[in-house]
Amino acid sequence: MAVSRRRLILGSVLARVRKWFDGAGWFVGLAVTLFVFALLAALLGLQSSDHLLWTGQQVVGTEQRGIVSYQWNGQTYSLDAPGYGNAKAITVYLNPGDPSQAMIDNVAAQVVAVLLIGVPVTGGVVLLVVGGTRNYRWARRKLKRAREFRL
Repeated sequence: MAVSRRRLILGSVLARVRKWFDGAGWFVGLAVTLFVFALLAALLGLQSSDHLLWTGQQVVGTEQRGIVSYQWNGQTYSLDAPGYGNAKAITVYLNPGDPSQAMIDNVAAQVVAVLLIGVPVTGGVVLLVVGGTRNYRWARRKLKRAREFRL
């Protein structure tokens, strides 16, 4: 009895969603494509060495002559910093399970990741909204034209 009631509720919800997106085929298809692209970009980002920028623990290190020193749980670790000079505070992201795996904060890599994930997701949401409201907008346009025709 409970299973059939759930199927009935699920069926009515799915019917309502189908009705919203009836006639919006390419909007939904393109939105799904953008969501899949964003998912693949996120998975590739988590597999790359830049994943520490998102999943690592943030600590502050000091840099002298191209070598960044940082501490984790009382131990000091070091990391090469090519192209840098001397700085008192550099943000370092490290793997708490293996603090020797670390990465200096890289704004460019974070911006690229946000663009590769955030822009397609935003575009997909916009396409779903436009596709979902398409029938409503067409119906309003038909009513407006019918009123103008009568006058």
